[in-house]
Amino acid sequence: MERGVSALRRVLTGLICLALMTGSAAGEIRWKRDTAGQEMMVGYMENVNRFLLEEGEQPVNSLFEMYRSFAVMGITMMDNAEVPEGVEITFQLFADCINRVEVRVSDSGRFPRIAAAFLRALYPETATAEEAFSRPIEIARKAITDPGNSYVETVDELNGTVPRAYYAYLPDEYHDGVNWLQLTIIFPMAGYWDGTGVINNPVETRAPDTWSGNDADYEGYFSRDDYQHLEIFSTPTPEPDSPAAEQDPRGQ
Repeated sequence: MERGVSALRRVLTGLICLALMTGSAAGEIRWKRDTAGQEMMVGYMENVNRFLLEEGEQPVNSLFEMYRSFAVMGITMMDNAEVPEGVEITFQLFADCINRVEVRVSDSGRFPRIAAAFLRALYPETATAEEAFSRPIEIARKAITDPGNSYVETVDELNGTVPRAYYAYLPDEYHDGVNWLQLTIIFPMAGYWDGTGVINNPVETRAPDTWSGNDADYEGYFSRDDYQHLEIFSTPTPEPDSPAAEQDPRGQ
């Protein structure tokens, strides 16, 4: 009889342990929602994870730090890991909105899927996968075809009225043999990001550089796309009889 009770206890103990392990493996991140900025970030990340799963990528499943002004998280093999594993995500937050997010990926093959998820999450109901993948694929291709050359777009850190995205490729940044691809998104000021719109890469309008040397020697170090970024053109051209048009030199 005692042997039967002992065996039953062992079985019950095993089931309890299995239930606890299964519950912790669910990857439920314990977000903080103390500010409007944190709340906005959590909602944004829910959409990011939805698009990551849609593309067959792991969701963001580990939160390393989270405070009122910033949060650090990543995609790891095990849920709720303690250190990053090749995908590092850092948010800077205001009290009422998101300031910026920096997404760093050490695997060029995964970068387009991960970066595209963050772009689509800006406009979850309207942005298409084709729009979102366009630039990340281009940046990943640069890293694959010319792995020794860096590529960095200058980030304008001022918050405007639309999201802006900038890219970088940083080979062996910390002299440990690891190459990083990076996406930085600057979010709009509070009240402007409504989740609708399309992803655009504006056409280059700046005059070409006058450098007369061998450009091939510098390929990869200077941007050839005039720092193209994610932008929504929502302001129409001024009407001919408006005060703004009167100051437009094209109307003179």
